[in-house]
Amino acid sequence: MVVITCLSLAVLVGLAVVPVRTWLSQKEKTRQAEAEISRIDQDIASLERQLGELQTDAEIERRARQDFDLVYPGEESYRILPSEPEPGDD
Repeated sequence: MVVITCLSLAVLVGLAVVPVRTWLSQKEKTRQAEAEISRIDQDIASLERQLGELQTDAEIERRARQDFDLVYPGEESYRILPSEPEPGDD
């Protein structure tokens, strides 16, 4: 009788380990997915801020001048080039 009880208990413990292991694995995957969702939400918020900035005339002008060297008619644009190395400055 003791042997049957011990075997039954061992089987029950063995059967309980698999669902607990699965539950813990799923819990970890859920935590990782929630962390990724949080990072994605932060990226979305950052991109929405950038989009808001890009819809202002001041930001459009700043980017046009900085990135494309555009100027208003009548303005002049100058670019300072790096100096050429002196002979023997290798």
